[in-house]
Amino acid sequence: MTAPRFFADDVSADRISLTGDEARHAVKVLRLRPGEEITISDGAGTVAYAVVEEAATKLTAQVERRVTEPRPRPELVVFQAIPTHGKLDLVVQKLTEVGVGAIHLFAAERSVARWDSGKGEAHAARLGEIAYQASKQSRRAWLARVVAPVRVSDIAPPAETFALHEEASMRLGAALPDEPPDAVGLVVGPEGGLTEAEVSWFRERGVTPVTLGPLILRTETAALVAASVILARYGLIA
Repeated sequence: MTAPRFFADDVSADRISLTGDEARHAVKVLRLRPGEEITISDGAGTVAYAVVEEAATKLTAQVERRVTEPRPRPELVVFQAIPTHGKLDLVVQKLTEVGVGAIHLFAAERSVARWDSGKGEAHAARLGEIAYQASKQSRRAWLARVVAPVRVSDIAPPAETFALHEEASMRLGAALPDEPPDAVGLVVGPEGGLTEAEVSWFRERGVTPVTLGPLILRTETAALVAASVILARYGLIA
């Protein structure tokens, strides 16, 4: 079994201590004991392989070696329109598990849910915790980021960005460049999809409308399928 993953701000010391929720999860939930192996990442690519020395109110581990994992290339940045209540939890969890680097939320014209700035920040913080836990579960070296919602006009897509649009003629797989760029953007609309005005706005900024095929997928399904196509294209999964 793969050693469990934890996160700490700094993993440079010879001994690393976990406190608070991380320690409680390690000791109370996973029931780790001295002598067991764990991994601790700083969330920015460095992973320490360590052996538990103390497992009580805090967990202390002796580091045996460290590795640095480069940021996945391309980094996949998903621009997810706010869907109806409850769907974002699943979207964030599953996108994090397959390796998406960042999830930027935005309010689309057809988004049913409407968040003010305070509510948006609170939701983003809660979704960030879901991404954090999913990053631990999937043993990521780089933490996934959740960015609070903005308006469509505030989105700054990477140079290689693709928007899911059921009326597009080009398939996503055919549109992807052969060589991996530093980042790939993916725009996913809400229930009902993006409006023509939104598609036009994205086109003007170099975003390519693409389709996943003849079937019409729910927004949460489309996000996961499209992300998987992109990540598989560049050998990051599958």
